Amino acid sequence: MSRITEYKRILLSGFPFEAFTTDIWLLCISNVIGAFGEGLYFWIFPLYVRSLQADFIQLGTVYSVLYGAAALSPLLGGVLADRFDRKRILIAAWTPWIFAPLIYSFAGNWQQLIPGAACWGISMIGLPALNAYVITSSGSKERLASVLSFVWAAYSFSYIFAPAIGSYLAVIIGMRWVLRLSTVLAAAATIVFFFLHSQHPSRNVTEIQVNTVGSSERKRYLRKMLIWSIFFMVAEFFIYIARPYLPPFLSEQAGFNEIYVGVFGSINFAGATFITIAMGHLGDRWNETGAISFCLVLFLGATVPLLMFRESVSLMMVAFLFGGSAAIPPLINAIVGKIAPRNERGLWISIPQTLGLLAAFAAPYLGGYFYTQSPYYTFIASISAVPLLMAWALFRLKT
Repeated sequence: MSRITEYKRILLSGFPFEAFTTDIWLLCISNVIGAFGEGLYFWIFPLYVRSLQADFIQLGTVYSVLYGAAALSPLLGGVLADRFDRKRILIAAWTPWIFAPLIYSFAGNWQQLIPGAACWGISMIGLPALNAYVITSSGSKERLASVLSFVWAAYSFSYIFAPAIGSYLAVIIGMRWVLRLSTVLAAAATIVFFFLHSQHPSRNVTEIQVNTVGSSERKRYLRKMLIWSIFFMVAEFFIYIARPYLPPFLSEQAGFNEIYVGVFGSINFAGATFITIAMGHLGDRWNETGAISFCLVLFLGATVPLLMFRESVSLMMVAFLFGGSAAIPPLINAIVGKIAPRNERGLWISIPQTLGLLAAFAAPYLGGYFYTQSPYYTFIASISAVPLLMAWALFRLKT
């Protein structure tokens, strides 16, 4: 019996089961269902855009609209999350997400993808509510990075299987039917939210005062949040210069067929899942700054071989490492969530999300311009600032 107790202790020390509630598990289930639906098409979506007579700059334009609409949403979502029932916000925000793949499925040219891209972006109104819901439900600052990372990793988990399955189905039944299947799964993921408990922001004046810091300390925390938000914006900008062009690069430069591109995406998101969980645990045990720096190392370590090798086996080996960059957003959310006043948690969390999405809005268009000059320029530009970002995080930023 003592050995069983010891095994349980070891397991719990590496995984925050005790910090989970039923609502957090429901959010994970919704993420798994919704991400599987989205993952069926999203990884190979650039190939679909290209099939609708879009050049690389126009491909970048579609992604800029997608992330531009997303960038306008989190601040509004943060304000709403601090004032209204977060359950209802999640349901309302995820509804446009359902229509995005449905609109894509009927597009006759790349311009007709724009309304669907806007729907996808508008759904980002729910992100601050989702993160605030998780932070409030877990109630454990010591385990916050682990819990947030696991919820985000639940989203990446479905992407382990979805890109390979989606690319295979696209060959068999066509991309338009894959998009319609995604619509059904997005609707199912939204229905899961109806089973959540309502979570209203605190209206108790005493509780707000207890959880609101003094004026000088508040300014210090606000400054820290803004600095981390700017760091996140810069990091996301450089990462997103190349991210939308990875599938076209694999298809056109490495000679991968659609199914191989999908398998690469599945391995990539396997990395995103397991690395995100590991980095969340590392952030709690060590610090989030070191974990973020390590994520940047992985991104650099994946991109360089991509530019050097053309063998499918070699490239599949680095696909896992590309998932490291997916761990950065939940780590940033954990840092901000720990210092945010409880009555302004949604707003504070929305600020780095907004800046990150603004960066993602601007970066694809620049990446498309580089790609028309040379595909290599896009990826070289993407990793050019990584050493500086690592030094900034390690030596200038504190958690």
